[in-house]
Amino acid sequence: MDEPSEVISVRHDAGGWVWSITVPDLTEHRMKLLRQSARACASYEEARREAELALDELREGH
Repeated sequence: MDEPSEVISVRHDAGGWVWSITVPDLTEHRMKLLRQSARACASYEEARREAELALDELREGH
């Protein structure tokens, strides 16, 4: 069985673009928040890049 995959979500909020990284919790049948942006970004692309860097850090164990 494959391990659960992380999901990057980017959405527009009042202050700009924010992101979050979640993973399915198969025992609780819900999504578990791994990390989220500390600030709003000016563009979708900037937020997506930040999220991808954060995901790389998570995968490397930081």
